Amino acid sequence: MNSSHIKFINQAHNIASRHFGSTFPNPVVGCIIAKNNKIISKGVTFKSGRPHAEEVALKKAGTKAKGASMYVTLEPCFHNSINGSCSDQILRAGIKEIFISSTDPDKRTNGKSIKKFKLNKIVTNTGIQKNKTYELNKFFFISLKTRKPYTKVKMAISNDEKIAWHDYSSKWISNSVSRIFAHKIREKSQAILTTSKTIIKDNPRLTIRKKNKETKHLPIIVIDRNLKIPFEAKILKDRYRKRIIIFTSKKNNKMKKLKQLGCEIEILKKNKNGMLSLNKIFYRIYKLKIRDVLVEAGGIFFTNLLKNNLVNEFHLFRANFNIGKNGKPMLIKKQFSKLNLSLINKKKFRNNFYYKYYIR
Repeated sequence: MNSSHIKFINQAHNIASRHFGSTFPNPVVGCIIAKNNKIISKGVTFKSGRPHAEEVALKKAGTKAKGASMYVTLEPCFHNSINGSCSDQILRAGIKEIFISSTDPDKRTNGKSIKKFKLNKIVTNTGIQKNKTYELNKFFFISLKTRKPYTKVKMAISNDEKIAWHDYSSKWISNSVSRIFAHKIREKSQAILTTSKTIIKDNPRLTIRKKNKETKHLPIIVIDRNLKIPFEAKILKDRYRKRIIIFTSKKNNKMKKLKQLGCEIEILKKNKNGMLSLNKIFYRIYKLKIRDVLVEAGGIFFTNLLKNNLVNEFHLFRANFNIGKNGKPMLIKKQFSKLNLSLINKKKFRNNFYYKYYIR
């Protein structure tokens, strides 16, 4: 493989990665069009997934696209959009050669565009740096396969693996630098998943803040079996919050007021243990077109997610002090060291350590 081809596909990945988090529920895609070893145009998927990266790059290139090479991180779509599928637009533009990192797992495309290019005599190369595409859009590949959102858990713990003092008397375990980084993790998520217990205990805003200014208000999903969320909760008073989804089994007068406040209520039956099925909740979240969630809740909920194999990624902030045996544990009846983890990244923020894991 010519080194210039690798260079251009890497550049396509680079421009895509800078926009990660803005295209949910769609994958973020980067595209480069080049001719005579020089870049003619670049494109990246726009917010919420439209227009696609290829369409953007083709529009910028105009007639110069004829006879050029295209480098794209994900197989161009086969299904129709407003201006026709990306595969049709590529054919009309006269692209002579295309380099595709990864096939699209979406059954509407899944190899169909590649087949179309080959049938129309476009030189087609696939699989170049495909692992980069997978890592960048892991939420997309995994959620399509499992029909559940890609789930990340974020927690701050003491050195002895406690998430709080026994009386919840302290607000923070992590330091200020760690908390700034934690907001960056939030920013790259599609929605935040929490519980009514966390809302009642902490009353968090769950916004994204930069330099003490709120800059983003993600959708919030609350699991609230008995509809205990108080009307005084900060998330209900956030006038910039566009979406709050509450999963409950309770039908009462409170539901009407919550709907008036703009909440979506999803009613599920309790299982034989008197609980809501997490697997049913996660499937419903997927059907609501939410493909990526960040969990911010307590140790009991984290334990239940693990029992149901619903955690894909774990972000852990560890402080350098102990809370003691009376503190609230990170996991219930399960030691952290027993988890099947794959360490992906590690950083130090003053006296805190940050670890990013994939859970196998």
